[in-house]
Amino acid sequence: MREVKLFPTTTGQSWLEMSAYKHHTFLPGSEIRDAYDYVVVGAGYGGQAAARHLAELHPEARIAVFEAIRIGDNDSGKNAGFIIDVPHDFGDQGASSFEENKKYFELNTFIIKWMEDTIKARGIEDVDWDHCGKYLCCAETKSFKLIDHEIDELKRMNCSYEVVEGDELHRRIGTRYYKKALYTSGTVLINPADVLRGLFSVMPEKVEVFEECPVMRVDEGNPPSVLLRNGRKVRAKAVIVTAGPFIPQFGIGSKVFCPVLSYGAFTRQFTEDEMQHLQGVKPWGCTAGHPAGTTVRFTRDRRIFVRNGFSFATHLTTSHQRIQRAIPKLRRAYENRFPELRHVNFEFVYGGMINMTMNYRPLMLQHHPSIFASACGEGAGVAKTSLLGYYIAEWVSGIPSDNLEFLRKISTPKRLPPEPFLTVGAEARLFYEELNAKKEI
Repeated sequence: MREVKLFPTTTGQSWLEMSAYKHHTFLPGSEIRDAYDYVVVGAGYGGQAAARHLAELHPEARIAVFEAIRIGDNDSGKNAGFIIDVPHDFGDQGASSFEENKKYFELNTFIIKWMEDTIKARGIEDVDWDHCGKYLCCAETKSFKLIDHEIDELKRMNCSYEVVEGDELHRRIGTRYYKKALYTSGTVLINPADVLRGLFSVMPEKVEVFEECPVMRVDEGNPPSVLLRNGRKVRAKAVIVTAGPFIPQFGIGSKVFCPVLSYGAFTRQFTEDEMQHLQGVKPWGCTAGHPAGTTVRFTRDRRIFVRNGFSFATHLTTSHQRIQRAIPKLRRAYENRFPELRHVNFEFVYGGMINMTMNYRPLMLQHHPSIFASACGEGAGVAKTSLLGYYIAEWVSGIPSDNLEFLRKISTPKRLPPEPFLTVGAEARLFYEELNAKKEI
């Protein structure tokens, strides 16, 4: 296969800064073995699930996980921290059928429980993991149609929900910016870097985790192998690549990923006096009434988090200058929602990629008899990415199931147009969406 030319980079300060596991140390490169039973490339939520489930299925197997940068500083640690159980954004172009959404709900519920059981069993209940549920908040009357559409789907799926508005909505979230919200209770809100790093810190004994250890190439063969930046060649019975939009860099799969950059910011922690404006408000999170709208969270450590601003990640990275240019839009979103707290500064600002495909379908494939890959293809990725990692471990192990077949069946990402049409088209679509989002931003 070809040598990788683009790697993940670290830009901005994000959830990792607030993680209790920020300073956890993983194994040094000097302990890398020449051969393992399984090698996992990429230490995001997909890599975590794949490595852990392989260890469950094969307790005696030696497993290595390689991550190019710090775990939790990758894009898996730079999302908004929603693990959503119900299918998200039913109305998106290319959205799943009703029967597929029912299956997603079943599988999302399963993987959330599996992760939570792991957290409890491994004694890391101090990670930032809250059963807060999720609000879909609308600031404009025209956005109510999205709430109505999702209610119709939730009713058909027999999922519970609650419509909240007026004084009750203000009491719960501490702002009068929104007119109406749809609340569902099954979503877990997390610090994604904290949970990810915590889970990797308590891997089974024979899973060896190496961060800041980029894989330069994945070589086909019998057995396959990976070439590391330090020149080491590591053999394995099977290799699983869970590197999101970087998967094609290894020559695996066709060009299907169109990742979108989005920008997030955290206020400093509120003082006791400032908390009077949020008196009685518990941690919460909301997605917007438009796909390009602002995602907002009130975190357990008393900060407001906002995320908005979209641009196409042509080169799979962003710059500090682009993050700086995102701040005014983030400030407007924050100050419009919390005018009484407009004096509070942002402490951390970052840019991160949302891994998308044109039809929102995931990737799950067998590239070679012993080389596999998986990645999510839409915005609500923590649950689905984890699901793909869990079941690709079963695929590698030769364990058939209806759930595996379902995920393989839906993994049909649409091939992208060539450049420069891809970037021009993507930027035009993002501009159009933001223009129409209006007050939802």
